[in-house]
Amino acid sequence: MSSCPSPLGVFRVGPAGYRIELIRHMVHRLRIVALLALTAGVVGACAEETPTSLDEELLPREPITLELRFPWADFGSNLAVFGGYGSPSELGSGVLANTFAGSLNARTLVRYGAYPREVSVRDTTGTTRPDTLLTFIGGRVVAFLDTIASTNDGPVTLALGATQESWDATTVTWATAVDTINDKRAWTVPGGGGVTPLATSVWDPAEGDSVWFELDSTMVAAWADTTNVNRGAIIELLTVGPRLAVRGTVLRLNTRPSLNPDSTFFLVSPQQTISFVYDPSPDPPPDGIRVGGVPAWRTVLDVTIPTQLTGPAELCAVVTCPVTLDPVELNFAAIVFRSRQPDLAFQPTDTIGIDVRTVLNRAILPKAPLGSTLVGSLGKRIGPESFGVDAGSEVEIPITLFARDLVAGEDALGQVPTKTLALLSVFEPVSFSYASFYGPGTDQAPFLKLIVTIGRAVKLP
Repeated sequence: MSSCPSPLGVFRVGPAGYRIELIRHMVHRLRIVALLALTAGVVGACAEETPTSLDEELLPREPITLELRFPWADFGSNLAVFGGYGSPSELGSGVLANTFAGSLNARTLVRYGAYPREVSVRDTTGTTRPDTLLTFIGGRVVAFLDTIASTNDGPVTLALGATQESWDATTVTWATAVDTINDKRAWTVPGGGGVTPLATSVWDPAEGDSVWFELDSTMVAAWADTTNVNRGAIIELLTVGPRLAVRGTVLRLNTRPSLNPDSTFFLVSPQQTISFVYDPSPDPPPDGIRVGGVPAWRTVLDVTIPTQLTGPAELCAVVTCPVTLDPVELNFAAIVFRSRQPDLAFQPTDTIGIDVRTVLNRAILPKAPLGSTLVGSLGKRIGPESFGVDAGSEVEIPITLFARDLVAGEDALGQVPTKTLALLSVFEPVSFSYASFYGPGTDQAPFLKLIVTIGRAVKLP
């Protein structure tokens, strides 16, 4: 734009809002100047553009905001699924199943701590004194069940037995009793070895959330010896079909004190450890994405953020394509996965949380260190229906800060950013069930979603 001397001075293009206000002010002044010019008989003209010209080319253009979608081939690569993170004992709960979904069997193993050795008792004279000569005359194992996570809607029969083989709570599986360094032992019978039956009981969820098994003095005495490596209880489901979730157990002891042998009271031996074993174990997915379960699964992938945009037509209509994407122009980035129904035996029955973290050194997977979460401490919350009746739903996992670092070529510390992400459960392990998504090579493969705001160039004089 060329300038023109006038009573209004010389006009220069500024920001859009500023220019509009300036034009209004100049029009007002123009009326006054024109009136003075006519009165004085002086007519001035400028051979070039006037300051009040409304040439659209001189106005700053509004930026354009677009949602862009990129297929897997344009942003993703090297997807891999790793398993084996954590053990069932870390959940602090158990699972029971008898041919659930036509295939799954699961049993819960429990071990209790030392019995109380002293208790304050009121003797026959009414005086309260400590008593260390306690006689345990019986007891009961009480199991607490999760009525929501369990699949039965009616009474079921459970059985309690005593383990007869040593087992390690952190490594026990359906086939293996112990799997520690330099010590691996299989059960004599898969699923808990030779078990001594103790009691059965019926649980009806309509009557409460607990079930108990009565014990005699012989069994209570056997469990008192904490040096016995075979010591433990195993709970199994006799009713065919359901899957039950065990929140925990407790051993309640019927005790007779020496200071008042005519009385009986109850003491509690705390649950020392709880774990569960199940069969069959899920195989790694050949063509999909898996997160969670126990031991937990992780999915790892490499991500590239396109920085040269050659479309869509709406973008190229207002800027010259290709256009280079600047980090500040990237408003939002997410990978969109489509949910998939897993094997029915491992299908979620409750909301799950998916975490996303950077992988700091892919070369040492599956034990590579991870960066901070990209989705917050609770993760991306996904309802169980997404893996059942609503399978195929889109699940959007935001990665905006990670994507901006990739576009910039450096992170907040000035280092070259990693391009590898890990999808994992918020806690490992957190649930017997796992989340499943469609992987690359399918018509429901993940895609990259970007929302960008790109400004249009301003024509200056």
